[in-house]
Amino acid sequence: MKITSESVKDMILSEGIDLVGIADAGNLITAYPPAPARDLMPEANSVIVMAVAHSLGAVYAPDIMIWTRNKMQSSRLLDQVAEKVGRFLESNGYLAMPISADKPTPMFKRDPATGKRFPVTRFAGHISAKHAAVSSGMGQIGRSNLLLTPEYGPSQRLGTIITTAPLSSDPPRDLALCPQGCRLCEKACPVGALNEGRFDVDRCCIYWTFGLKKLPPKKLRQWPSFLKLLIRHLRTRDFVFELGQTYITDVDFCIECMRACPVGSQWKSIRPEILPPQRHGAGGLDI
Repeated sequence: MKITSESVKDMILSEGIDLVGIADAGNLITAYPPAPARDLMPEANSVIVMAVAHSLGAVYAPDIMIWTRNKMQSSRLLDQVAEKVGRFLESNGYLAMPISADKPTPMFKRDPATGKRFPVTRFAGHISAKHAAVSSGMGQIGRSNLLLTPEYGPSQRLGTIITTAPLSSDPPRDLALCPQGCRLCEKACPVGALNEGRFDVDRCCIYWTFGLKKLPPKKLRQWPSFLKLLIRHLRTRDFVFELGQTYITDVDFCIECMRACPVGSQWKSIRPEILPPQRHGAGGLDI
C-alpha cells in the first residue's frame, strides 16, 4: 500500500484529532537542550505532529483541576491515535516511534553544554512537540512561550510520531498571531515569568509545579524568608496529599497565560467577554 501525506493526515483527522502537520525530520527546529528527531531514530524522514484542542470551557473553569482532567483526556486521545498510526505505518514497511503527549520525559539537573547546575531541574520532551509544530507550519511560539495556532491560539495539546516514511513535509509559515502591542499573557502571569518577550522557565516551573511564588534561595541569608513562605503555605495546604494528587493526576497550578490569550479563530464566537477568576491547585493563595 502506498503511504502518502494526505492518506496519513486523513486517517489521523478521522480519529478525532483537530490539526495535523508533517515536518522534515532532518530539518527540525529544536528547543534547548536540543532533541533532534534523528537522535531517537537515525533513519527518520518525517515527524508527524498532531494537535487536540482543549475544551475552552475547561480552560475558563473556576477550578484548574477541571482543566487538568481535560488535559489528561486530550493526552490519552493523542497517545491512542499515535499508537494506531504507528502500527499502521509499521504494517506497511516503515519504522514508527510514537512519542507520548505527556510523561515520562527526560530531566536535566545540569546544562549539557556547560555542565553547570540549573537553578531548577529542567524537564524536556524526548522531542519538542511545539517546535516540531512550528517546523510543520502549524503555528508559532507566542510571547507566552506556548504554541499558538491560528485556529485554537494556545489551547491545544500536542503529540508526535517519528517515522522513516518519506512523507511530504509542510513548510513553516511566517505567522504573526500575537496581536500588535498585546501583553495580556505577561500581565496575567502571577510570578512575572513573562516579561518583554522573555521567559523565565525556572520561575514559571516552580509556580506551575508547586504553587510557590519564590524560587528556592541560592544564598544562605535568603532562606529565612523562604522558610516563612513555606510555613504560611503549610497553614492552609497539605503538601503530602497535593504531591500525591499531582503525581497521580498531573495537576498543574497555573494556566493564566493560556486563559488570557485572545488568539484563536475557533473561539471567537464562544469566548467569554469577562475572564472569570480561577482557583489554583494551591487553593488560590496569594502568598
